[in-house]
Amino acid sequence: MKYDDQTLLNLLAAEYVLGTLHGHARDRFSRLMRTSPRARYATSLWQRHIKNLENAIESNPPDQQVWDKITKRIDPIFLPTQKKAKDPNYGIFKAWGAIATAVCIVLVLITWQPQESFSDKITHSVTFYDSSNKPLWNLDISDHSILLKAASDMSFQTDNDYQLWIRLKGYPSAIPIALLPKTDSKEIARNALFKPQNIALLAISREPIGGSQSGSPSEILYTAELNVN
Repeated sequence: MKYDDQTLLNLLAAEYVLGTLHGHARDRFSRLMRTSPRARYATSLWQRHIKNLENAIESNPPDQQVWDKITKRIDPIFLPTQKKAKDPNYGIFKAWGAIATAVCIVLVLITWQPQESFSDKITHSVTFYDSSNKPLWNLDISDHSILLKAASDMSFQTDNDYQLWIRLKGYPSAIPIALLPKTDSKEIARNALFKPQNIALLAISREPIGGSQSGSPSEILYTAELNVN
């Protein structure tokens, strides 16, 4: 499963928060949150949106007739001596109704994607250029995210992926950050190691589809420095 797909992460996070993600799928997502800042952020974002929806609902106490019906259902003393026989399919319909309600909520939440960005303040920007000084990719870096944007007039190889790396000051190995979009843009959660003041160099490598298999750049094509002044 491709957990670098933001739409998929939003879907899983929404179901996780609603409680409709069960079994092994929930366990896998719980493990993913331990290692993925993007998964943790998507989950916290949905928690805030659900909380906002909860706070937006006004509390209206039920009238006395409703309380009487509730009391009769939960207190055996008030139960009638003759219980109405339930339709044998009642329990099935009730269960399917609950499932359908949860599914509807998830579908609404997926359709209504959060409009909140990871951050609304860009703190740093960097652009990668080719040998003829044409821009290839631009990175807008904010407190919690990085917006990766491909140049609109450039065409990239479709049988390869391009991967962003950073090299930290005093650390010899390159650290993978994300696969770059070949068209348009995408926003990713900022890696905890991605601190501009600690970055000595940014690099882009050409990789097989899916990214580096070794954990190191295969063929570095472009480099750029991040101005932190």
